Amino acid sequence: MPVKQRWSDVTIVTPEGQQASDLLIDGGRIAGLVPRGTVVGEDWQPVDGKGAILFPGLLDLLQHGFGEHLYCDVDAGAVATNSQVMLRHGVTGFLPAIPCLPPAGMEGVLARLAAQCGEARGARALGVHSEGPCFGSPGAHNPENILAPSAGLAERMLAAADGRLKAVTVAPEREGAEAFIAVLKRAGVSIHLGHSLARPEHIPRYVSWGLDAVTHMYNVMPTYPPGGMGVHVVSLTDALIAEPTLALGLIADGIHVDPQLIRLLAQLPEDRVFLETDAMKYAGTPGKTFEFYPGYVVTSAPGKAVRDANGGLCGSSLAPDEAMRNYLAFSGKDLVRAAHATSLVPARVLGMDQEIGSLERGKLADFVVLDPATLAVKATYVGGERLYGSV
Repeated sequence: MPVKQRWSDVTIVTPEGQQASDLLIDGGRIAGLVPRGTVVGEDWQPVDGKGAILFPGLLDLLQHGFGEHLYCDVDAGAVATNSQVMLRHGVTGFLPAIPCLPPAGMEGVLARLAAQCGEARGARALGVHSEGPCFGSPGAHNPENILAPSAGLAERMLAAADGRLKAVTVAPEREGAEAFIAVLKRAGVSIHLGHSLARPEHIPRYVSWGLDAVTHMYNVMPTYPPGGMGVHVVSLTDALIAEPTLALGLIADGIHVDPQLIRLLAQLPEDRVFLETDAMKYAGTPGKTFEFYPGYVVTSAPGKAVRDANGGLCGSSLAPDEAMRNYLAFSGKDLVRAAHATSLVPARVLGMDQEIGSLERGKLADFVVLDPATLAVKATYVGGERLYGSV
C-alpha cells in the first residue's frame, strides 16, 4: 500500500496562487492542501520540504526527440529511456512526436512508437503527436512526404496508433481537412493548427471544426506585406490570437519566437498559452550534427535552436525546465502564470485536466520540487512516488 505523505515547509504553486500550506498525498493522488499545523491524524509520513517550491509536473506536447533518440527512428527503448531522462527536467508527461514521414512507412512507425508509450516507467508517455502529414507549408519537414487530408487517412492513423494518437497538427485550409478533423475529433484527438497557409478571415470557420490549439505559434506562418493606406494588414497570427478558445503553443528558447512576442502573448488570459519544446535529437546533450531525413542535415547545440546548413530552424535543443525559466524571464510573469503554461493548459488541450496539470485535490500527485533560489529541479514525483532526485 502506498505511504500517505504530508509535505511541510513548502510553497505550493496552485492555479490560484502560491500557498504556504501542507500537501497531503494518499494513494498516488493529492488528498488535500491544508494550513500548517492542521491536525489530520497520525498515519501520515512527514516529509520536510526544507523551504522548497512544489510545482505541477511539466507537460511537453511536442517533442521529436531528446538525448540520443529521434522518435521517428523508433529505436528500441527510445520512449522508455527518455521517460527517465525527462524526470531530471521536471517533466511528468510528454507526447513523443513524428514528423511528415514517407507514406509507405508512416503507419508502421506510428504503430511502433505508440506501442513504445506503454513501456515508459518514468514520465508518463501520454500518447503520440503526429505533426503532419497534412501541411500547407513544410518548414523543416520533407515536402515529399506531405499528404492530402481525408477521412480515410485519419482512420488509418487512428488504427495504427491503437488508441494512443493524442494530437495531430494539420493545415486546415487543405481540401479534405474538415472530414479529416471530424474523424479525429470523434476519437478524442486534440487538433492543432500548424504549418499552415490559412487566410486570416477563414480562421473562425476552421475553429468551428474543432481546433484546440496552435503548434509553435509564429513559426512557419506567413506574414503579409503592408497595405498602401497605413492600415495594419491582419496576419494569420493576429487571427489566431483573436480566437479565445485556441491555446497557443510556444517554443520559449528566445530564438523561435522573439522575447518581445513572448511578453505580448503573456498578456493574454492564462488559458491561452502553453509551452512546447519541439525538441530534437541531441537536445539535453553537448549537441551533434545528424540527418533529420535523407539528405537534410541539421546541427543541435545546447541552448540554441537546431539549424540546417543554411541557418534554417529545425526544432529546438530546449529542455522543458529551461523553457519554463525562459518564459518567466521573457514574460515578466510569476510562477503561477508559468504553471498554467507548463502544465494546466497543456493538460486541458489534451482533455486530461481532471487528472493532471495542477496541484489540486483529487488529481494525480505529479509534481516537481524546485530550488526556491534557482528554480532548478531537485526532485520529480509521479503518482506520489519519487522517481528522480532528492529533497
